[in-house]
Amino acid sequence: MPTLGTPGLLQITDITLQPGDNILDENLPVDPSGVIYDSVSRAPIAGAVLELYRVDGGLNLLVDDDCVGGPGAQGQVTAADGFYAFFVSPGADAATCPDNPTVEYELRVTAPAGYQVGPSVAIPPAGIVLDGNTCPADAVPATINVCEVQAQSTAPAGADSTVYYLQFHVESGSKDIVRNHIPLDPVSNSLLSLTKTTPLLNVTRGQLVPYVITAKNSNAVAINNVDIRDNFPAGFKYVEGSGIIDGVKDEPVINGRVLTWGPVSIPANGSLEVKLLLIVGAGVSEAKYTNTAQAFNSGTDNALSNLASATVRVVPDPSFDCTDVIGQVFDDKNRNGYQDAGEEGLPGVRVSTARGLLVTTDANGRYHITCAIVPNEDRGSNFIVKVDDRTLPSGYRMTTENPRVKRVTRGKMAKFNFGAAIHRVVRLDLGQTAFIEGSRELSAEKVEQLGQLLNALKDSPSTLRLSYLGRNESERLVKRRLAGVRKVIENSWKDMNCCYELVVETEVFWRDGAPPGEARAAREVRR
Repeated sequence: MPTLGTPGLLQITDITLQPGDNILDENLPVDPSGVIYDSVSRAPIAGAVLELYRVDGGLNLLVDDDCVGGPGAQGQVTAADGFYAFFVSPGADAATCPDNPTVEYELRVTAPAGYQVGPSVAIPPAGIVLDGNTCPADAVPATINVCEVQAQSTAPAGADSTVYYLQFHVESGSKDIVRNHIPLDPVSNSLLSLTKTTPLLNVTRGQLVPYVITAKNSNAVAINNVDIRDNFPAGFKYVEGSGIIDGVKDEPVINGRVLTWGPVSIPANGSLEVKLLLIVGAGVSEAKYTNTAQAFNSGTDNALSNLASATVRVVPDPSFDCTDVIGQVFDDKNRNGYQDAGEEGLPGVRVSTARGLLVTTDANGRYHITCAIVPNEDRGSNFIVKVDDRTLPSGYRMTTENPRVKRVTRGKMAKFNFGAAIHRVVRLDLGQTAFIEGSRELSAEKVEQLGQLLNALKDSPSTLRLSYLGRNESERLVKRRLAGVRKVIENSWKDMNCCYELVVETEVFWRDGAPPGEARAAREVRR
């Protein structure tokens, strides 16, 4: 007979065998036992703490040390190889481990730092209690007294089976439960990769916005118990009946602005696609709105994926928010500033806005600017339109204000009409003989003639053009003389309280082609 050594936590030492001894069914402290490993990398995990509880009949009792291999067995901590083992001895303690086939034990693992609390989501445990007597999940049936949960002695890899149990029935004489390798999920939101897309960039109020959420699993194992949660922006609303998962209609659970699909499973190296429709509410203001989605474990509420997002921008509706501008540039024959019957449009006149939009009038003098402005939603906005008077037909001058400013409101058209008419151009030629010598003052005779001219201008709207022909006088004196005459005319016209605004233009010509100093310099160069 062999001499049994001293039972320890995980091993029996000091065993002596006599020559010819062949001892079978030696009880080893490996009941249950296995390796704690990373569900993603499949590497052993050090630092995991394991305890065994009795849970049948609603109990929650930590099994006595005598029942699991002696002091130190409970709360054992895995080393670098991730190995754990208990030596369950039914009957060692009447309260926590009676020798009874109905007693249910539960194996609990406290994950080390860097790993999620609770059973693995990526590789969940079997949902039944393993019976140590019959061992229906025996991976190696040839071993009579041992129940191998998995075929391999180390953590599973590749196509190896990952089945494991956290609850057991064990009694005297039952099979030793071994190779019960337990996975833990790393604390990471990278178990799944989530993307969220929408084909739209700009949307309007009342528009339907489609979204697609794609959850991709790049792991070698399926991810179960997954909730896909979509958090949509305030003011948006889920369109009932639009939820689809992988082509099959599936309505989410709606909790406020959160839509939840699940629990669902995502196959190994596979993906899952969720489609939905949102509608933009009438009270949504113009801005950017981001819709987010993330995957969670349906039991522990741990995040399993990155936070995916898709952004749309709510813009004004061309039909209801924009202001169109229309108008006509017309021939104001009676120069009253209003378009009367028979006053036709002027073609080919260019009209511009303060934002630089340019438009040319058609054959009837009409123009149209689509969605020229989106006015302030609350109080409207000012809009400016100006006629480029350089493009008016020859001899025409504006008879209406230019530029013109109007207050515009959303969704309402604005009209900007401009009048122009042929003005009589009266030219007054001046020279140094019209002024007192060396002075900028007109001679008495010319002052009298100027008064007669102003009275003649009252008969019909006109433009007065002052033309000065200079020769020997300085350029400075010429400018002062023109400015003086212009001031006299404007003051006199104002005193006359006439019926229209007199436009005074000035131009200077030099008999020698340039002021005296410049002309002499040019002659010297030619010599």
